[in-house]
Amino acid sequence: MKSFILAALAAAALTTAAAPAALAGDIGNDIRDIQRDKARLRNDYRHLQEERRELRQAEGREHWAWRHHNWWQAWRAERQERHERREIRGIEHQMARDRERLARDRADLRRDIYRY
Repeated sequence: MKSFILAALAAAALTTAAAPAALAGDIGNDIRDIQRDKARLRNDYRHLQEERRELRQAEGREHWAWRHHNWWQAWRAERQERHERREIRGIEHQMARDRERLARDRADLRRDIYRY
């Protein structure tokens, strides 16, 4: 019975000693996750700006084609414009998901810091 109590006390001492290291590991993981999410958001923002620029170019080509009565080119530019709009909507949805993930990781970090 004494050996069981000693083993239980030793296990409790090891767990309490290992808890701060585990929490520090969680905090480090949360910080890396936040940095990763910020990098994704920056990349998504750059991609969104590029797609918006391509949309403006497609709109300009379409207007030029309509002014010069080039129906075929106007139709192609309209298709390109619709394609760019779809890509922009997809990127905006991706940015919303990345913002949610970033908020969740920040909440995890706050929870781990307060628990530590």
